[in-house]
Amino acid sequence: MDVHAPHEPIHGVKDFLLHLLTITVGLLIAVGIEGCVELHREHKLVSEARATMREEIQSNSESMNGAVANLEKEDKAIANNVDVLTKLLRNPKDKQVQDSNIAADFSIVGLKDTAWKTAQTTGALTYMPYAEAQRYASVYHEQQSFLEMQDKILEDEAQFVGVMRKTDFGHGDITKEQASAALEKFGVWQAHLSYLVLSAKVTAEDDKAFLEGRAGPQHMHYDLH
Repeated sequence: MDVHAPHEPIHGVKDFLLHLLTITVGLLIAVGIEGCVELHREHKLVSEARATMREEIQSNSESMNGAVANLEKEDKAIANNVDVLTKLLRNPKDKQVQDSNIAADFSIVGLKDTAWKTAQTTGALTYMPYAEAQRYASVYHEQQSFLEMQDKILEDEAQFVGVMRKTDFGHGDITKEQASAALEKFGVWQAHLSYLVLSAKVTAEDDKAFLEGRAGPQHMHYDLH
């Protein structure tokens, strides 16, 4: 923005006031135009952030719906492992129990957060109403909690593999010592998985609530076996 001095000498107060008025009007117009441009930029930034985050949450919602069903199956499998190992710990010579299947599978669920991180980096969230920005933060917070809990299951899986290597678990009948070592690891795994199922349900419901324009879940519980 450039402000130029008058090209001709000022003659009297009238000329001075006229030049002052001209400069003032020019400055106001320039400031107004600059403000409109900035406001348009902010509106565009927020609009793009809303669209990309909604698309991202929609994608994550679809992933979470499938994750809940898979995790419930895995939860039942781990509960069965605990039941089998508990019986073997009491009676390792029970041939029928020895022939039972022990499953230790876990599937990783990937969730997107690029649009959320971009909205933070560009400052788009600062131009949104506070309540709206908080709603987005809540959705992605639940997602992050799920991912962190998921990492614990990976550690549990690694711990069980360690037991298998150390005790030669899975080769021949399971001894009382092997059952005890494996049962401890599966017990922790079961607890973490139960919490993960709850986290998945909360995340899935929160995503769905957001997409439908309503508040997220306030209270959910899960019974540990």
